[in-house]
Amino acid sequence: MSLFIHKTGVQALIQDRGRVGYRHLGIPASGPMDSYSFELAQLLCGNSGQEALIEFTLHGAIIEFEKATVIALTGGGATATINNKSILYNIAHVVKAGDTLKLSPSEFGCRTYLAIQGGLKVNAELGSCATYVPAQIGGIEGRALKAGDRIEFADEINNHRTAENILIQIKNPALELNEIPIRIHKGPEWGWFDNAAQSQLIKEKWRIGPQSNRMGYQLQGSPLLLKEKTELISTAVMPGIIQVTPSGMPIILGADAQTIGGYPRIARVHTPDLSIVGQCRPGVFLQFQLFDK
Repeated sequence: MSLFIHKTGVQALIQDRGRVGYRHLGIPASGPMDSYSFELAQLLCGNSGQEALIEFTLHGAIIEFEKATVIALTGGGATATINNKSILYNIAHVVKAGDTLKLSPSEFGCRTYLAIQGGLKVNAELGSCATYVPAQIGGIEGRALKAGDRIEFADEINNHRTAENILIQIKNPALELNEIPIRIHKGPEWGWFDNAAQSQLIKEKWRIGPQSNRMGYQLQGSPLLLKEKTELISTAVMPGIIQVTPSGMPIILGADAQTIGGYPRIARVHTPDLSIVGQCRPGVFLQFQLFDK
């Protein structure tokens, strides 16, 4: 049986853990922006973690379940109801045929993860179901979900596999603050910037710009200046790298970022904090903390 998409909200993408082994061909891993919430949703449903689920950006989605199943919602960016009754995140729920899930606005967070026991039944491409829209691969036809989509899921409920009635909390400052601390390490081109620029990166409160997305978070603040004009030959980048554009503005690369880049890499986000960044919505402020010993 299946679920039916009445509305998708800002964006809804099918994701799994990501597409490994193709970066040398220019294809990023994709996968969840908030891997902690992704893994928790899978755990609550008794899944292995390899299954496909839906990542919603912010609110607005309306989903109808056409068969009973077990679901879990994690992350943030929305409040949830089933048949107009509020439900909790971070706990497993049994839904019946005909039940309708709605995601409404909330004050904090950016992405909600909807896992279903047994996962969604979609075809893998290059070893993964993760949607990468620029290349039109993964998910359904390589695109974001849209109203009218019907997605098959596993047929049987196994309550022995779920963590039903166990409420698990993940401490994520992006789900409760508008000024968010993010730990960083010095990047390969850290030394290209003078002491003033290095200090500014740490002391400034950087606002996440409105054009931010899964490819990168564009930050707004005072320009970071190079010691001297230097060009970087395009080199490897990965999610969490902080590049500085010719305008002096930093960009934090996301799950769908390109695999090579020609901007200096002043820093990279501490890996455990990538899930925090993934829950930051446009308009909130980041404060970097240098984590190098």
